[in-house]
Amino acid sequence: MMTGIVYALAACLIWGLIFVVPGFMSGFTSIEIALGRYVVYGGLSSIIFLKSRLQGFCKYPAAIWLRAAGYSLVFTVGYYTCVVLSLRFSTPAICALILGLSPIVIAFYGNWKEKEVSYRSLILPALMTLAGLVLINVPHIQGAESPATYMWGLIFGALALLGWSWYVVANSRFLKDNPQVNTSDWATLVGVTCLIWVAAFALFFGLFFPDQFNLQKCTSLSPDFTRFAIGSLILGVICAWFGSYFWNKASLRLPVSLAGQLTIFETIFGVMFFYMLEKQMPPLMECLGMALFLCAILFGVRQFSRTATEI
Repeated sequence: MMTGIVYALAACLIWGLIFVVPGFMSGFTSIEIALGRYVVYGGLSSIIFLKSRLQGFCKYPAAIWLRAAGYSLVFTVGYYTCVVLSLRFSTPAICALILGLSPIVIAFYGNWKEKEVSYRSLILPALMTLAGLVLINVPHIQGAESPATYMWGLIFGALALLGWSWYVVANSRFLKDNPQVNTSDWATLVGVTCLIWVAAFALFFGLFFPDQFNLQKCTSLSPDFTRFAIGSLILGVICAWFGSYFWNKASLRLPVSLAGQLTIFETIFGVMFFYMLEKQMPPLMECLGMALFLCAILFGVRQFSRTATEI
């Protein structure tokens, strides 16, 4: 179990970057940032796939490819587009805190699917997580530019939350039910298939929302494009491929309800990165909220360790 926890923490540390990197990609829309990330992810995955095929590996039937295509739609372009839109309508801190609900949603949804522990054992960590979210969210609600702005950030954050929660549970069940699928191959297959959705999204926004996707701007050699290219490389290589790889490793080694609880570290790392860039300490209420998160995680790990010992 400890190995799985380490893999989960590594994935969450990497994913925490998605809350701050888009802030450096000024001059580009939310859609362009999302597409840039997944062009890089898909390109890297295609290179890895071609190399593996030449070596006689990474051979899977059409059913696996279709599953990868469905997961890539939800987990890649759809999920991250909602995250970036939430970032633009609100702030990195607000977006990170909305997605902080994922441990509660995933824990209960995953336990409903897998029936790993009693629901009673999930109530206390869920309440601690919820209390932590309330503590750290109140200052941002009060400090929002306008209620409408905050509501749009909340809506897109909620859509990202639903997509991410479904993916964590479905991805875990898929990997456990299909041990013949290598975890690194799965990260690669999802990356390759996401190029289909990148092309479709780019065509759609280019035709109907040209203000959201300008191909000429994405091929210039301006300083803004340099920052965009560097940001896309970080998001595509580190956050997308390596994040997926580490999470796939964790999913094989952890109960899905516990893995869901550990996703709170994505929020913790995201908030930490945000305040590190601001060169200031988080307010007291946010520190108390994150302390509650940690208590919830420790309680959850203890409960699952006790269950594993009894088994």
